[in-house]
Amino acid sequence: MNRDITWLVGPLVAIVVLAFVGFSTWESLRVTGAFGTARHAPVVRAVDPYTTLDAALGRPHLPSGAVRDPMAFGAAPVVAPDPTRPVVRRPVEPAAPARPQLTAIVYDTDPRALVRWGGREWTVRPGGLFDEFVVRAITRDQVTLQRGSETIVLQRPQGE
Repeated sequence: MNRDITWLVGPLVAIVVLAFVGFSTWESLRVTGAFGTARHAPVVRAVDPYTTLDAALGRPHLPSGAVRDPMAFGAAPVVAPDPTRPVVRRPVEPAAPARPQLTAIVYDTDPRALVRWGGREWTVRPGGLFDEFVVRAITRDQVTLQRGSETIVLQRPQGE
């Protein structure tokens, strides 16, 4: 006679799993009140989070004369300036014209200079032309440029 009980392990595991699933289902139904045995929790009314936004959007922000109907054809109505309010006009100072910037000078028998202008570096030599400038002279310490009738002298940066 065979006394091996391994054939009993499978059915026992199935019975345990079935009992666990049944108990979990029963407890879940009881907690939710499906059987009428659960206590009812107090009902809490949630505040609508959009009520303050709706109130803010409902308030007028602009004067009614300055707003036009976006669906209407034509220009917005022109609001006349207040005649009692003085108009103050300040003189506009013109911006200083942009100047090239001297970056470096290489001074030997054929002198050259690096000039930053218009977002790029230009390598220039005497008598050369770059952008709107004519290079008149290059010395050890300065570069002389001419733009139309204007003469611009670029000094070598100090401390070098």
